[in-house]
Amino acid sequence: MVIDLNKPLRPQAVAAVDARDSNHHLDENDEPKGSGFRPAVLDEFDVGTSVNYANRYSDVAYWRIRGREQQLMDSLGGAWSDTREPYRTENAQRGVAKDNPLGRLFHDAASKKWGPLHPYTGD
Repeated sequence: MVIDLNKPLRPQAVAAVDARDSNHHLDENDEPKGSGFRPAVLDEFDVGTSVNYANRYSDVAYWRIRGREQQLMDSLGGAWSDTREPYRTENAQRGVAKDNPLGRLFHDAASKKWGPLHPYTGD
């Protein structure tokens, strides 16, 4: 999502989360009803400098968001690929693969910016 730097950032971040939540579901089934399954809410946000998606790996904000996404996933019970039933999240796959060579960089960047939410779970 491209943001408008002339407008307040937090409302734009909330709008991005709402838009993703409205069409980012594992399947066409009804959403789980358990108390652990809630609509998406903004946790943290960062403003990147890489407008071109191809340059995202040189953007520290991208590293932090990737790391925070995986820490959140882990803190809520992990992806299906890491756990057994009953699943505690709707994430079939990890946000950052266990063997991603940048996994530790993503994790550490997020922890430095917002504090650690969950220990590192990569290889």
